Amino acid sequence: MKRILIVGGGAAGLAAALSAAEANPSAQITVLEGLDRVGKKLLATGNGRCNLTNAYIIPAHYHSSQPEELARLVSAMPTEKTLSFFAALGLSCAEEEQGRIYPYCRQASMVVDVLLLALERSRVRVACGSKVSAILRDGAGFQLKTEAGQVYRGDAVILTAGGRAAPKQGTDGSGYGLARRLGHRYAPLYPCLVPITCDAPHWKGLKGIRAQGRVTLLHNGQAVAAETGELQCAEYGLSGIPAFQLSCYLGPDPKGYQLSVDLLPDWTEEDLVGMMEERCSQFPETPLERFLLGLVHKRLLYAVMNAAGVGPLSRPAGSLTQEERRALARGLKGWQLPVTGTLGWAQAQVTGGGILLSEVDERFASRRCPGLYLAGEVLDTVGDCGGYNLHWAWCSGRTAGAAAAEE
Repeated sequence: MKRILIVGGGAAGLAAALSAAEANPSAQITVLEGLDRVGKKLLATGNGRCNLTNAYIIPAHYHSSQPEELARLVSAMPTEKTLSFFAALGLSCAEEEQGRIYPYCRQASMVVDVLLLALERSRVRVACGSKVSAILRDGAGFQLKTEAGQVYRGDAVILTAGGRAAPKQGTDGSGYGLARRLGHRYAPLYPCLVPITCDAPHWKGLKGIRAQGRVTLLHNGQAVAAETGELQCAEYGLSGIPAFQLSCYLGPDPKGYQLSVDLLPDWTEEDLVGMMEERCSQFPETPLERFLLGLVHKRLLYAVMNAAGVGPLSRPAGSLTQEERRALARGLKGWQLPVTGTLGWAQAQVTGGGILLSEVDERFASRRCPGLYLAGEVLDTVGDCGGYNLHWAWCSGRTAGAAAAEE
């Protein structure tokens, strides 16, 4: 009877356990979870609704230090792979905007419930309060030790211990050390899907303001990526989905990065200049503070004016020079915010960096330690917002579980 030990009871670990049980019903499968329950992080995903996957799974929605290896693995993970997994568990799903797929009931707790029921039916053993502190070779197999002094022995180990993001859900990055002691290397870790911090004095007073816009991430003046959506202004910088998405491109070193905020993405700079010239001509005595009412949020407008150096706000609009109108248009179309970094691990949703993808094969088996498999967030892969990270967890976990059970 084959003994399979799974380190971590998150999305990837639970998917691996069920896949292993399906591939080898006689195997003895044990999930070792450090917390008092499995699936805790799942309950918080998608604002409690659990964005399971996305209808548009392509490599472009993922990030890694090894993009070619990433494309190789993601190409074998169609959306149907996740949908069929949950359909077999009895969970109905529904698609929303931008291809986001949720359980039909929109309850993350239901996802955990169907997984727990399936584990019970498959006779998978779940050992909570069993945080693994060491993985050692034991002849042809492995010996795992927990912080509480428990010892487990197995023929195969699947490492799905998660990353460093969201430590309140029990992730602390310990999986990287376990993998490194078994011969693996990992790319530097950094917080992803996290608010971005900026050094912009005129931005600091805008806390709480939300606005639609387009944000471009620049590195040494060159555009890296751009995102459109709702921007959330904060004292420290920028939050909201566009900021979360762009944080994945920053990597562990934010030096040389800037955000360019376009508050009017549907206008050209020339359109704005022309509109201002017309208003100056029609209403020359209107004070600046009322000059562009109806265009953007008032506090945002005033901040752009101050940043562009066209104050005071009480001066008449007719006094604006051509150069000042151009500066104001540039500010509305490309407000420059120097990036200082991101908020920390506590605010991050996922982990960038991780075990190098070149060190696992197409079945997520270790190329450095026979009998070891790695899946989920512990690997050097991070997806965009929209169900991409959970999709990676389900698919990599299921692939690893089946491989560990069959060999």
